[in-house]
Amino acid sequence: MAKQQTKYMKMNKWSSTDTILPQDVSANFDMLDEEMKSRGINVKWFGAVGDGKTDDTASFHAAMAMCDKRYKLFVPAGEYRIRQTIENNSRGIYGVGPYMDSGQMGTRIIWDPFDTTTDLLPLIRIRKAGVKAVFEDFSVYGISNYSSKNLSAWINKELFDQSLYDMFAEGTAAIEVAGSATPIFRNIATSGVKVGQLLNSTNGHVSSYDCTWSGLIGVYCRINSGDYFYQGGSISGAFCGIMLGTILTAGHRGGFHALVHRTHLGFSPYAIYQCIDSGLDDYNRSSSVMGLSGIYTNAQFEQCGEAAIKLLTKSSTMNFRIFGFGFSWSVTNYSGNSAWEFPLPDSLKKPSEKQQYAAWFGTITAPTIFNDDLGRLRKSTAQGAMGTAYIDTLTGDKESDLSGLEFMDTVIRRKVTPIYRAHDLQSRMQEREHRTLMPVSAPNLLKNPEVLSNWSVSNGSVSFVTADQVPIPISNEIKQVIGHNPVILKVTPDGVNSPSIRIKFNAQRLPYQGDANRNLAMQYFILETEYESSNFYKSMGRISAQNAEYIFNDAVTWREKGWKHLRGRELASRTGLLNEFSISFIPKIGETYIAGVMVTWDHIGAYSPYPHSYMTDSLEIGGSGNGIILTDSATGIRYQLTIANGQLKINPAIS
Repeated sequence: MAKQQTKYMKMNKWSSTDTILPQDVSANFDMLDEEMKSRGINVKWFGAVGDGKTDDTASFHAAMAMCDKRYKLFVPAGEYRIRQTIENNSRGIYGVGPYMDSGQMGTRIIWDPFDTTTDLLPLIRIRKAGVKAVFEDFSVYGISNYSSKNLSAWINKELFDQSLYDMFAEGTAAIEVAGSATPIFRNIATSGVKVGQLLNSTNGHVSSYDCTWSGLIGVYCRINSGDYFYQGGSISGAFCGIMLGTILTAGHRGGFHALVHRTHLGFSPYAIYQCIDSGLDDYNRSSSVMGLSGIYTNAQFEQCGEAAIKLLTKSSTMNFRIFGFGFSWSVTNYSGNSAWEFPLPDSLKKPSEKQQYAAWFGTITAPTIFNDDLGRLRKSTAQGAMGTAYIDTLTGDKESDLSGLEFMDTVIRRKVTPIYRAHDLQSRMQEREHRTLMPVSAPNLLKNPEVLSNWSVSNGSVSFVTADQVPIPISNEIKQVIGHNPVILKVTPDGVNSPSIRIKFNAQRLPYQGDANRNLAMQYFILETEYESSNFYKSMGRISAQNAEYIFNDAVTWREKGWKHLRGRELASRTGLLNEFSISFIPKIGETYIAGVMVTWDHIGAYSPYPHSYMTDSLEIGGSGNGIILTDSATGIRYQLTIANGQLKINPAIS
């Protein structure tokens, strides 16, 4: 029997006089076995060969089962061919390094699945056992030889022109993050796959350090659950580095929210690209989708073939800060003389249309910062170049820093902002809304908002109240714009869901036939008695037009309790075919009060509930011979109405 133990592992040891019992020897082996497992379950214990030819799938599956969510999986140096997805059951996977050449051996896993029809089939799927599990020091090598020059072999041009995800041929993924997994990646490299890292989880919080994500697409954020972190390494692809989509999850559609630091982007036609992966019909029905948010520091957009950033027109980029681009253009055509050539092939983009802008945005909502600390975007020298950046709509309640976009070469299709740089201009615009200076209001394009039956409501009910029935007295601004006795709409929620209210445009038959590309303006006053979310009041008033077009599609938040005057101006409908105006983000508890709802052409003015010019005070016309001139609707003849000696006279007006 052993009478002594080793110092650290407390294994049995014997003197020359001790009796050696089988159970004591067995206990030593059990202890050694547990020690080896704690350092990582070695796939070679289960028969993995690692010669690049043998199918090692069964060995990996057996080793992964042994991990039992308690141990890491160790993959020694070698090339391991895998034919079926490995569902992670470990506390992480580690190798000896991702590099493999004549001088340095590493851990390479070759992904060669039997199933070639399932799109985005991953080599490793990290799901239930992936909470803070660490994956490091190995590479995944697919069998597809993706290249920017030959993109037409994997991309359908017709669908590419529509920005649809379906443009891509089926392909594999190296690593999928799914479920509630929150893994950490270090020194991972991918290539030869359709997608290097597939973000498909509901919990976000995925971190990557010094990894090389590559493939046709480096990183595909299919489900944006936010809080992604990338530090060091690179993200690139034969088509794009980072791709984001439009799939609805957790109340928002698509987008990519990340902190990116000291990471190389580019060396691709697109560094960042957004596609429609929720279906074209779903996208057309959507008012907006998420774009980019987060912070990019020392991220370098190098050798971009077509654009550094290409987002959809309906995308909304907000709370986004990028401190310089470190930007450079790739050539526009392939010469074969350099490995640094990443343009789109002519079969996908005509030479005359290449490199029009270095960045494409839908709506940018302030505060957004495009700083020039690491350099600015540059206009291409290509024949089709039009500018550095294209912004469909610039809006927000604060001023954005666009210096990194090279503002002089930036095209902004429309700018909508309630902020004025000159205080005097702001004062003058507000005065236009006051009846004292603008006694005659423009026509209201909506049905009379002071008729209760003209309103529709979801998740609640509506009624009218007077100024003495609201919890906070009406403001002086309301008195100046609407009058001292406004008709106030009271919205009572059902207590379960957030209400929304709608009112149609004033037309016998919708859509209202308006002027295409003519500016619209809207305004209303709102008093919310409870927060819509967290510690903010919030509201959005928008116009719905034909073909799923939405105007003033921006939510406004504020903190101070009281009446809020919300306005929108300088936005136009592409068709002029208008359907209804709606107000949403109404709190699901507590009453909300709304007054002075109005949509008109061109500019905001004094309030009118009617589809014609309107005033609340008397109009007096003085001077001998002066009167009101009216036009006969039947004959078109103009008549002047005057009064002399108490008698009304109607005479043809003098031209």
